[in-house]
Amino acid sequence: MGLRPSSSCSRAGLLIIWWCCLIQYSDMALGSKTRHFKWEVEYMYWSPDCVEHVVMGINGQFPGPTIRARAGDTVHVELTNKLPTEGVVIHWHGIRQQGTPWADGTASISQCVINPGETFLYRFKVDKAGTYFYHGHYGMQRSAGLYGSLIVDVAEGEKEPFHYDGEFNLLLSDWWHQGAHEQELGLSSKPMRWPGEPQSLLMNGRGQYNCSLAAHFTNSSSTQCKFNGTEQCAPEILRVRPKKTYRLRLASTTALASLNLAIGIESAP
Repeated sequence: MGLRPSSSCSRAGLLIIWWCCLIQYSDMALGSKTRHFKWEVEYMYWSPDCVEHVVMGINGQFPGPTIRARAGDTVHVELTNKLPTEGVVIHWHGIRQQGTPWADGTASISQCVINPGETFLYRFKVDKAGTYFYHGHYGMQRSAGLYGSLIVDVAEGEKEPFHYDGEFNLLLSDWWHQGAHEQELGLSSKPMRWPGEPQSLLMNGRGQYNCSLAAHFTNSSSTQCKFNGTEQCAPEILRVRPKKTYRLRLASTTALASLNLAIGIESAP
């Protein structure tokens, strides 16, 4: 003789199905999407400030790829740890992680580290438009270069509260020539060995060490930086048009430096 579910269980099951369908329909009605990304984290050689060092990158990029989504979207990042000897986690700076605390990337608190060779799926909803960033949250991995931008546009069908003709994304960071593992060892030693001030400041992963872009404008003895534009450290040129309004999206991943950003205006001759 078979067992029949009680009417209360049947009603509960139907209620759950109805609720799941309602959530899915609401997301479709609002135009929400799931944004898929597939990442591999590994060390590589790079010249952030014209001096070659080992950096931590994603998919062969430094800084890591920019994530772009709309408010209400779900971000789906499949991350594989290609580091040979250490774990990794990613923290999504500024994202509230409502209902998804395990995706916050706080090692040994809400998530175990992703071990070498393992793959972990980060899945979370971005509910507020704005400019954010992500970074490694294990050891000194942020100082090693594990970071990138996360931009959330307004939801589908909504408009920004102000008009602009274009935008630029500026990710600021500091950079040491001393490796991240050596910095970590020095900071945890007794007595502590201070790594000193950063050798360079980077904008979108680009900076210049031991030379000056402004040398030919001043009377200083600084060496002038010269580029053909193909170098990894060549400054990024932001091209603008007269009488246009531009939005600057700013995020700072600095480990030590506190930065002030200013825009110099040079009048035409």
